Amino acid sequence: MVFHVSEKFGIEIEEIWRDNRFESIDIKGRGFALQDDIRQNALMFIGINPSYDGKPGSAFYDNSSKKIHKYFTKFQDISLNVGLDWTHLDLLFIRETSQNVIKALANSQIGHDFIDEQLRISKKILELAKPQILIVNNTYARDLLFADSFLTTRYEFEFDEVLGTERIINHDILSGTPVFFTSMLTGQRALDLGSYRRLVWHIKYVKKLIENRN
Repeated sequence: MVFHVSEKFGIEIEEIWRDNRFESIDIKGRGFALQDDIRQNALMFIGINPSYDGKPGSAFYDNSSKKIHKYFTKFQDISLNVGLDWTHLDLLFIRETSQNVIKALANSQIGHDFIDEQLRISKKILELAKPQILIVNNTYARDLLFADSFLTTRYEFEFDEVLGTERIINHDILSGTPVFFTSMLTGQRALDLGSYRRLVWHIKYVKKLIENRN
């Protein structure tokens, strides 16, 4: 099953960008961007935010077609290798290439509130998606999921000795969901080939274990 973010949360997202509280945030003027088609019960990759190509404008983009951005090709490759459909969610919808800019924004009260409003919607999307397995492939995205300063999306995690990775605990909807925290899968700081192969093997192993449990 697939749901569309634009249909379920589009008005809420647009209200954030129209909110007068955030008028002083320059990068807000670029608009927002996020994946529109979210597949449920899938292998979900969690990123931090879309990059900026110098062309302002808001967009809900679609990854269901065969022609996808190169950033997503590793997601597609892992999906094929483990035999599980994939989907993707950036926790933030701000269009900005530098993570340092995002981190600096979080240090001000207005910036913190702007980020928190986006996280509130991301949490709803994540819980509606109910992924089988989560791959958090961004360090700052991981920090936001753990952060006490952003209680909106703070989850509790516990290492599962059988699965060999983290699970979400104490949550009505997502409890038991296996979570892999890893670095970028593409780009200059991407996982080396050996680490990438181990990650694919491990995801496949966890998928088989949770299928046997069910």
